[in-house]
Amino acid sequence: MAFYDRFVLFLCLTLCTYSVLASTPTGDWKGIAASLRSTLDAIELSHAQHLPRSGGSRSRRDAIFRAGPSGYWRPLAPSQRPNSSEDFSEQLDQLVGEIGSAVEQLIELLASEFNFGTLSTTLPTPPQTTIFPITDINTTPSGSTILTSYATSSPINTAPFTSSIPSPTATSTFNPQAPDLNVVYYSQTDLTPVISLAQICNDPAVDVVILAFVTSLISNGGYPAMNMASNCWAPHAAQQAAGATGLLDCVGDGFSSMIATCQQQGKKVLLSLGGSVGTLTMSSQDQAVEVANTLWSLFLGGSNATLAPLRPYGNIVLDGIDIDNELPSAATYIPTLVSTLRQLMGSDSSKSYYLSAAPQCPRPDASIPVASLLNYIDFFSVQFYNNPSCQLSSGQGFFDSLQAWSADLQALNDTLSSTRRNKRSSRGGAVLRIRQEASPDNTFYNINNGITSPRLLIGTPAFPAAGSGYVDVATYKSILEQVKNMSLPNLAGAMFWDGAYQEVSAQEVPDGDGGSQNVTFAQVVREVLAQ
Repeated sequence: MAFYDRFVLFLCLTLCTYSVLASTPTGDWKGIAASLRSTLDAIELSHAQHLPRSGGSRSRRDAIFRAGPSGYWRPLAPSQRPNSSEDFSEQLDQLVGEIGSAVEQLIELLASEFNFGTLSTTLPTPPQTTIFPITDINTTPSGSTILTSYATSSPINTAPFTSSIPSPTATSTFNPQAPDLNVVYYSQTDLTPVISLAQICNDPAVDVVILAFVTSLISNGGYPAMNMASNCWAPHAAQQAAGATGLLDCVGDGFSSMIATCQQQGKKVLLSLGGSVGTLTMSSQDQAVEVANTLWSLFLGGSNATLAPLRPYGNIVLDGIDIDNELPSAATYIPTLVSTLRQLMGSDSSKSYYLSAAPQCPRPDASIPVASLLNYIDFFSVQFYNNPSCQLSSGQGFFDSLQAWSADLQALNDTLSSTRRNKRSSRGGAVLRIRQEASPDNTFYNINNGITSPRLLIGTPAFPAAGSGYVDVATYKSILEQVKNMSLPNLAGAMFWDGAYQEVSAQEVPDGDGGSQNVTFAQVVREVLAQ
C-alpha cells in the first residue's frame, strides 16, 4: 500500500503541476487524470476484500476483549476472486499501458502549448520482466472426533514430504542456541495488510515467524480450520470437494511463495494452533494422535496421498508448530498431540523442526500444561503481558517471574536420543502412535535440531493495544539490560506480538555516548542480549 500511495501522490502532483502551467482546455487534462484514476479504482475495488473490517485493534490473551470468531477477517471466496481476465498481473500491465498513454498525451499537449515542435512520443520498450504482486514490494522501515473420514480409508504415511521448491543459499543462519533470537507472530492485526510477510523476513533482526492461526483442530470434514486474516484465499476446488472448507488456499494469492522466500533467507516459519478465539479441543488420546498425523501431512513433512492435494501452502514444508491454547478445558490432550508431533518430526532427517508454546506468565498456566510438555517443547514464549502481577511493566514482579520460569524449564537436565524413544510405525505407512506420559527418566526428547533442553523467550507486546504491560523501546532496553545481568542459562531472546507492529516500533533510544539511535524492539534484543 505504501507503493500505491506514493505512486498516486506522485501522479496527482504531476497532473496538477502541468495543469497549472498549461493553458489548454481543462477537459484534456481531466480526461488524462480520469482514465488513470478509473484504472486505479478498478484495481483497488478488486482487492478491497483483502482489507480488515473497521474496528479496534485485535489483542490476545485479554480476558476483557474476546470478540469471538466473527472478529476474524474473511478470505476471498472463489466467487470474489478475479477471473483470468482480471488477474492482478494483467491489471498492472493495464495500468502501465495507461501511464504510457497519459505520458504521450502530456507530451503532445506541452509541445502544442509551448511550441516545442514535433516531439517523438514513442517511448522506449523496456525488457520484459516478471511482474510481482504488490505485497512483494518491500519497504523496510528505518528503525477431536477421530479423523476416520480419511485416516481409515487411506493410511497416513510418515515418510517425509519433499518440497519441489529450490533452496538457494540462505542469507542468514539460524542458531537455535543464540541468546538474542527474535520470534514474531504474524497475520492477525490491523497492520497485516500493510506490512507483508516478505517485509518482515527482510528484517535481519527477525529469526522466526509464527503464522497465526489454525483456529480449530477438527472442523468441517474432520479437517482443521485456519484463519490467516488478509492473507490466503478461501478453499480451492480440491479442499471443497473433500469437505475441508475450513482450510485455505495460500498458494493462489502468493502467500506460500513469500513463505518460501523467508525460508530461503534462513528464517524459520512455524504455524500456531489456537489463539484467543481458537479451540484445540480433542476428545481422546487417539484423536490427538490422528490430529497430529493430519497436521504433519497438511503442513509439515508428511506425504499422505489423500492429504497432499489439500495442503494449504502447497509444496511448502513449514519448520514447526506453535501451541497457543487459551482454553483451559482444551488442555487435556495437548501433551499427546505434542509428543506425537515430536516423534513425527524425529522421523524426518531431511530438515530440522521445532515446537514452541506460549503460556501466560502466571504459574502454572491453566491452558498450557507446561510440566507435561517440558520433554518436547523447544521454545517457551512466556507472555509477559495482560497479567499485572508479572507483566513487563510490573517492575520486580516481572523479574521474579522470569527467574521462576527459567528455573522451571531447567527441570530437565539430561537429553534422550530420539532413537531410544518407544515409537511404533509400520512400514506400510500406519499412523504413528505415542503414549501420553512424559518420559519416566525426566529427559528431553532430542530430535537433533540443535536444542537439547527447553529454552525461554520473553513474550513482549509490540504496541499498546496488544494488551496491558506494554513498555516503550527505551524502557524495554533498560529491562533487557537487567535481564542480561541475571545470567539465565536458558534465555533465548524475545517473542513479539506481533511482527507487523514490531517492524514499525522504532523509537529514539539513548546510545550511552550522549547521543541516540532509532531502533526497533528486535534491534534492542540484538544489541543487549548478544553474547
